Amino acid sequence: MLRSISLSLILVFIAGCSGQSTAELRRLQMLEAQRAEEAARETQKLAAERDTRIQTRLNDAHNAWENDRNLTSIDITSLFENRGAQLTAGKTYFVEFELQAARYNYGEDKQSFTIVGMRNLPSSKVYSPIFPDENALYQPGQKAKSVLEFTLKDQKEENKMAQLVEREDGQRWVAAVLNFKDYESLVTLQNSWRWEPGLFDDISWHVPPEVAYPQTSSRSLSMQIGFRFCPLDRCYLDSNYRKHAIHGVRADVISIVIGNRDTDNILAEFVRDAL
Repeated sequence: MLRSISLSLILVFIAGCSGQSTAELRRLQMLEAQRAEEAARETQKLAAERDTRIQTRLNDAHNAWENDRNLTSIDITSLFENRGAQLTAGKTYFVEFELQAARYNYGEDKQSFTIVGMRNLPSSKVYSPIFPDENALYQPGQKAKSVLEFTLKDQKEENKMAQLVEREDGQRWVAAVLNFKDYESLVTLQNSWRWEPGLFDDISWHVPPEVAYPQTSSRSLSMQIGFRFCPLDRCYLDSNYRKHAIHGVRADVISIVIGNRDTDNILAEFVRDAL
């Protein structure tokens, strides 16, 4: 009898030392399954919101392309004079830029382009106040964030051939954005269009020459960019480049449409999928 009691006590002791009971283990398994189910639902919800966001932004870009809904010179003046006071929060504003075609690259089977009116600043200490990088002290050997500068408006004058050209010492009003060619903040479904990371070409179309030529021969390709401007006073910055006074505002690129203005056909789309 004594022996049986001793054995029972030993078994109870061993069971206690071995961890949770079967009921406790089952309860933990149910909790874990519930957490996994909730995580799956949250993932599905975020994916659905992302898809909706992408489609809404593409629809907005298409509507702007089809209806020539671009920022006017008056809008741009107001953007800088009123420091974004008249901006609608979260609204996308569209500006169009010419695409200049390079010679077709037969070695790599691609047609490259530069964006007219864009300046590439791969290590922009100038814009560090509005694109702060806490990890960079801007000492020799360190780089600031890579920025793209888009001219929204500039001061022009008439040359001897009665053509309007930018004044040699004229002012520029620009949108400064993080370099989406490097930071990959835009997604696309057209894999034939790819950003060029260098300073000379901006984007390339990987198609045979017989596909590229009908689009480039008329020099009518354009890039429509949808900007979301920062309305805060600290997002504005004045600087100088050569003889030009530069007035800049920080912006996010929400969408990009590439198309032919002669036919109004859209060839490529890029969109920001993040909030």
